[in-house]
Amino acid sequence: MLFLMTVQDTVQRDKIIYIYQSQYSRMAYTVSKYLHSREDIEDAVQDTLERLIRIIDRIDIDDPVRLKNLCCVVARNVAINRARQHKNKLLPLDEVFNTEDRAEPTPEDRVIENDLMSRLISAIDSMSDIYRDVCRLKYINELKENEIAKLLDLPPKTVNQRIFRGRQMLKNILMKESINA
Repeated sequence: MLFLMTVQDTVQRDKIIYIYQSQYSRMAYTVSKYLHSREDIEDAVQDTLERLIRIIDRIDIDDPVRLKNLCCVVARNVAINRARQHKNKLLPLDEVFNTEDRAEPTPEDRVIENDLMSRLISAIDSMSDIYRDVCRLKYINELKENEIAKLLDLPPKTVNQRIFRGRQMLKNILMKESINA
């Protein structure tokens, strides 16, 4: 946790400590699917935390589902990149989607939003890994394309292309779901 020394703001430091304490085992488990030595797993979790520090101001620790998703997506992609560096053959990374800013919702709006969000999450989960991560980061965690590119260590054009294709897939999945309903 030497990287904590680089963080000056105590609020940010507390966020990082909370993320480390609450999500370490989940990130380590996610990483262990791709990396097998204990040292590689610990290094990958460390890299994940370093990437999360880059966007610490945008991370909402009060929403445990979004925090878990964010940590798992970033950890998985760090592990995949590390495994690639070790000449392992793995599948490419997932993708993300966009959301709009809204005024304070009414209770009815929240119920509708929760239903739509659960449908969106299930649609994203049915996508291939390449598009799933990017779509989660974009539409669930509401990150910008350049932030996603930094977190996943991908070129921005690749992220934009995956978001575009993922959005098309989501439209098709949700349209089929509404026709079958």
